[in-house]
Amino acid sequence: MAFNSFTVSVIKDWLLSWGMLLASVCFNALGAIVIKSKMNEVGKIELQSFRETLDYGLVFLKSPVVVISLILFFSAPFLFAVALSRLPLSIAYPVQVGLNFLLVLLLSFFFLSESMTAVKLGGIFLIMVGVIMLNK
Repeated sequence: MAFNSFTVSVIKDWLLSWGMLLASVCFNALGAIVIKSKMNEVGKIELQSFRETLDYGLVFLKSPVVVISLILFFSAPFLFAVALSRLPLSIAYPVQVGLNFLLVLLLSFFFLSESMTAVKLGGIFLIMVGVIMLNK
């Protein structure tokens, strides 16, 4: 199957706009879930002293998975900026926030055993309706 230059241009435009927006959402949510999972394992940050806080950070950063998730988490704004350079802010930002909320809620339910209530499900529904309406 051969692609003509128009098709390649459309695919490139989609990848650099919506593709980057979706990647930023996934990077942000995945990074947050892994970081929270490690924090659940290590415990609360007490902030009693600078030394204790530094020790906590060092224990936290010894995990290669955490380091990778931090890279994902902190690269998400760059990916969003790429998308934002091609999409209207009034569409891109609400879509990003809504999808982040949805993905974090679902991942935290499945991987962190956080609660899923009828109110949260209703909120997801309303957010998704809003995201769909913004794209019309």
